[in-house]
Formats: sequence, structure tokens, C-alpha cells
Amino acid sequence: MTKSSPSSSGAAFDFPRARAALLKWFDANGRVFPWRKDPTPYRVWISEIMLQQTTTQTVVGYFERFIRRFPDAAALARASEEETLKYWEGLGYYRRAKMLRAAAIEIAAKHNGAFPSDYASALALPGIGRYAAGAILSFGFDKRFPILEANTTRLHARLLGLRAETTLAESQRVLWQFAEDWLPRESARREPNVYRKLNGALTDLGRLVCSPDEPNCGACPLANWCEAERLGLQAVTPVMKKKAEPIRRTDAALWISRADLPGAARVAETPGAAKKTDARQTDVLLVRRSQGALWAGLWDFPRFPVAEPFANAHELSRDAALADYLQYFLETEAGAPGRDYRAGAVLTTVRHAVTKYRVALRVARLAGAAPAVNRAPSLFDALESEPATPFLARSAAQGPEVARPHEVPRQGDELRWVPIESLESLPLSSPGRRVARFIAGAVGK
Repeated sequence: MTKSSPSSSGAAFDFPRARAALLKWFDANGRVFPWRKDPTPYRVWISEIMLQQTTTQTVVGYFERFIRRFPDAAALARASEEETLKYWEGLGYYRRAKMLRAAAIEIAAKHNGAFPSDYASALALPGIGRYAAGAILSFGFDKRFPILEANTTRLHARLLGLRAETTLAESQRVLWQFAEDWLPRESARREPNVYRKLNGALTDLGRLVCSPDEPNCGACPLANWCEAERLGLQAVTPVMKKKAEPIRRTDAALWISRADLPGAARVAETPGAAKKTDARQTDVLLVRRSQGALWAGLWDFPRFPVAEPFANAHELSRDAALADYLQYFLETEAGAPGRDYRAGAVLTTVRHAVTKYRVALRVARLAGAAPAVNRAPSLFDALESEPATPFLARSAAQGPEVARPHEVPRQGDELRWVPIESLESLPLSSPGRRVARFIAGAVGK
């Protein structure tokens, strides 16, 4: 496309006038973020990785905390993976944090601690793709690189009147080219910061005005050049790939105290933890998720799938499949002596989303564990529970040990007794953090 290039529907697009209108709007309406106030390449890089799959409102607080602890790539490169994950906790998609640290190590080793200013070197870093490389070079170095993310994809598709699904290869080619055409060619006369301003303006316009469901076309500085506005296509553009319906599932998270599991030979102690007289009641069992598993490297409570007939039950001891999972884990991974282990009453439910799943996480103790929660009857009990019945212990013929349940995943690489008051210092999965705070509140820690 040239500076007055045709859109996909054939109408001319006047980039010089459109840029002027866009920048005027941006000067008055652009959003203010800490990485925009001081757009060093390092700060822009951290923000861009955080903003992947996470809203700007959520990111700001995490960004400022992360930057205070890791002010440059050298500081991040020196940090342990566990500390990095702890400062990332709550943002989700933890692989981003691991890739961020791996890239910082590479930047310290190969680029003298400075984020590289050329596209090929930026793209070669762990966790950096086409969008991130262009965004960091544009916002951090004011270089001429286009960006295409959710907001600009929607904006460009409407400006062009694009009626094909945006993820198709030809659509992507058109959209990337259009994003590049917004940026004037390099010249001695170009205004400073024009590339970071234009890309920021396009992103903000897509987010603030060209919203998915109800675009405010009357407030749009580009309405005169918009094909969707001209043809009344706002409701049908962009054409997005249909999202799969989320899968609902129920899991059980087990709150297991040291008193509940005497003789667990393969559970380690927390390094440096002081010996306490009440440790049997206040130390809880955590697992560190294995590499390649969900929440890899993070600590979590043992968790297992709940069979569908018991998804809404208040009492989990009758779920035989869950009992098999739990028994296998405690005997083989924790090294607990052989006896009949089952989950008990549901104490609370933590609801969360992960990948394609919408999970109801039922928190329970081992059946027969000493009560640690004074739990008043709730609406949950009335609507979702079934009458609590004593579980049936395994017969002598069956024996206390069970064969490996079908497709039971290994819980983690490390098991540890952790004092309840130390839970805040460990990097936990997001649902694990909510469970930990429930437990701390329940025992008054």
C-alpha cells in the first residue's frame, strides 16, 4: 500500500491526514502508564511480556513491584527462578516469567546487559515473538516496526472493512501491511518519537473507542476513513475465529497437616523453618509442580480430579476414584504408611479458569482429620450437598495399598512440610494462593 493506498474494499485511505487526526486525538486522550512515562527498552520489554494475556489495569501494580525488585536485566539474571515466580505470582501464564528470566540471562551474557536494538537479536531471545520484538523496538527505541495485537487487529479490520476471519494467513498479511503503512518512512525530517506515538495511539484508539461490542464511532478521529463506518459493518467486523466452549471440571485440593500424615518419609522439611511445638497442626503439605506440568516450578496443594457424580457433593469420601488417586500419591510420592486414605468434607470452593477449563476446586482435609475450621452451614450445603455418609474402609482382602490409578499424574518434583505462616513467602499457583489464605484464616494465622 502507498500513502493513499486502497483498503480491502477499494476505498482510498489518506494516511498523512489520518495520522495527523490520530496524533491530535492521542495527545488529548492517550493513556498514561509507568512504562510510557519512562520508556526504556528494559521497562518496555517487561511491560510487553506482562501485558500478554493480562489487562493493563492488572499489570500496573505488578509492573511497579517487579521493577523495584529487578531494576535492570542484570538484576533479573541474578535472581533464582523461584524468586522470579514469586514476583510474577498472580499474573498467570508463568512460562512468561521463566522465559523472561532466561532472556535476561542471555542479555547479560551476550548483550552487556542491554536489550538489543536490532530486530534479529530481539527475536532470538527466549519468549520474544514477532509482536513483542516490534513493540519493544518501537516503544523502547522509537524504531519503525508495526505492531498487531487484539486492539489494533480490531481497529485495522474495521478501517479496512475486512470481512474475512482475522486469523487467516491472507488476513494477517493484509493487517500487518496496513499496520506498517501507518508508520511514515524514515527520514531526517521525521518527528522524534513518532513511531512510539503512532503505535501507542493506534492501540489506545482500539481499546478506548473501537471497542468490540459497542464502538463509539462518533468519537473516533478516523471515522472519515473507516470502511466499517461507511458501510455499517461495525457489528460484523472483525470476523473472529469462534472460541471453543470452556470445559467445566471439578478438582479437589487437599489440606493435609503433619498430624494427619505421620510417617511420611519422602516429605522434606522447609529449609530454615524454626522448630515449633505445634508443628503437627500448623505445617501443611505442599508439592512443587514438575517441569512441563501446569504451574511448573510453583508450589501448590495436592489436587486430584473429582468424579462427576460427586462434583457437587459436600462429602468426598465416597468418591472411590479420588480415593485411589489420593492413596497412590500419599503412599508412593509422600512415603506415607499404608492405610485407607480418603478426602473428607468440603470446606470451601475456589473457582478459577485455566486454559480451556473452568474449575471448581473443592478444598478438603483427609477424612477423619482433626477439625480446624468452625464452619457454619451455608447455602452451598443446602443446594449442592448430599447427605454425608461414613466412607467404607477398604477390606482386609483389598489391603491398604492400591495399584496405580489410570492416568494419574505425578503431583510434583518435591514435597515439603511448610509452616502456615511461611505460605506467603513461597510462589504459589493463583488458586493455591487462595487456598493458602483460606487455611491461614481458618486457623487464625
